[in-house]
Amino acid sequence: MDEYRLLWGDLHTHFEDPDHDHHYLDSGRENIDFCAVLGYPFCSENRNGLVVESVGPRPEHPEYWRKLLELVRVYHAPGRFLTLPGYEWHGDRARYGDHNVIYFESGGRLDAAWRLEDLYRNLAGGRALVIPHHTGYAPAYRGKDWSVHDDSLSPVMEIYSIHGSSEGCETPFPMERNTNLGPRVSAGTFQAGLARGCRLGVIASNDGPGLPGRWGRGRAAAWVKEFSREGLLEAFRARRTYAVTGDRIELRFRVNGAEMGASVPGGAAVEAEAEVIGAAALDRLELVQNGRVAATYNHSGRWETKAARERRFKVALEVGWGPHAKYGFKLTEKFWRWQGSLAVAGGRLAGLENRFTLPGQRAVLAAPGRSHFELASRVKYDSSPTNIQQGLVFEIEGGAGTGLDFDIEGLRFRAEIGELLAGTRFVPLIRESEARIRKEFGLDGESIGNPDPYILNCRKIKLHRAVPESGYRVGRRFRNLRLDKGLNYFYLRASQLNGQYAWSSPVWVTRA
Repeated sequence: MDEYRLLWGDLHTHFEDPDHDHHYLDSGRENIDFCAVLGYPFCSENRNGLVVESVGPRPEHPEYWRKLLELVRVYHAPGRFLTLPGYEWHGDRARYGDHNVIYFESGGRLDAAWRLEDLYRNLAGGRALVIPHHTGYAPAYRGKDWSVHDDSLSPVMEIYSIHGSSEGCETPFPMERNTNLGPRVSAGTFQAGLARGCRLGVIASNDGPGLPGRWGRGRAAAWVKEFSREGLLEAFRARRTYAVTGDRIELRFRVNGAEMGASVPGGAAVEAEAEVIGAAALDRLELVQNGRVAATYNHSGRWETKAARERRFKVALEVGWGPHAKYGFKLTEKFWRWQGSLAVAGGRLAGLENRFTLPGQRAVLAAPGRSHFELASRVKYDSSPTNIQQGLVFEIEGGAGTGLDFDIEGLRFRAEIGELLAGTRFVPLIRESEARIRKEFGLDGESIGNPDPYILNCRKIKLHRAVPESGYRVGRRFRNLRLDKGLNYFYLRASQLNGQYAWSSPVWVTRA
């Protein structure tokens, strides 16, 4: 794919308050390459005490849409950050399932169609796509009815988001987050759509408000010919797209030399090829054919013994945790601030990837071989672990003796690649925890009599195990794949040891 460029984006972040949501785009353009400024034209209504979400057009929608289009105009910057106007379709979602309308231009309108067939008809011939999402719920109960589908207007679907994965009914990431819409069932899944003959590519996106492209909630990847709306639309129509849960897993997938999204003829047997570059140690590659895993390649155990002899590594930094209100702290902060830097001794800092979950993060490469970062992790008020950490992944050129010199919140420490190849490094800000407890409660270790409060309420830093290039990069060929009669589809599911996943769009092969 030398003629293509890989872009990262999110087509499903809600902008419910366009008068104040611009700060999400300020952070979004530092996080991803393209973003749908997605309207959510619904409101909650009280019907005799029952809370009901509105459907259909409302008088306030035209002004709301005008403000969204203005946000699109202000932030659109071809070659740097693409903005696309869009909205969640507010027609009969119960019957047809949920869909987002995305315009690959500066204009467009809120379509009032109640039936999906009418929406397709109204948008035909234009520069809009209709993208089904959380399809794995039951059809006629907010899941996707694949009998009503237009391959040209809906060339891709959202396979993963905060809801979980709609890939299949017995595939990774069950749809358990939204207990009102659940459970996940077979009929609405991606695999069910493919089994009906739908030509579906895949993306992932967040589905909710906040930072566009939030790590862990889904990101879309597209191999484009040019960094523009036109280039992005061409890639989506060609289904040259794929989905990741969060980490920027670079994925190339071909069958008989044809790129993901293509359709090719085949003989009795074919060959599939995968190239994957992860942000962490790769676990396995699974080749899915017609709803079943046709071949698996396990990468774990194939690279560890030679790790110390390599010259390129990835090391993840994670910061967060800290005091909890349930232990009596009077927390007035919303975020913990982390200001820091990294300097590489005896090597070179070659790359930087983010794992951001909140707006307001900043990390840059600064010559020669340094990084500066300002991160913010969420203060913990309840038992939910959501967004309490932020992360970065550094790509290092060097060897086992290469030193990583960190200065984070005034705490300076060094970790060598050789040490990190053996395991993680834990750095607690224990002195800060002691000082906070002394200041807020007037207590020291002797008067407390138990060291747990210092440990439980300490901000912490984690350096993950260093992974050499042979651990996060792999190329694999799957040969002599037997075709079923008629139309076959193949797609790749790739996973890392840290639980992050990627799904390619399929390649279709017809056996005569």
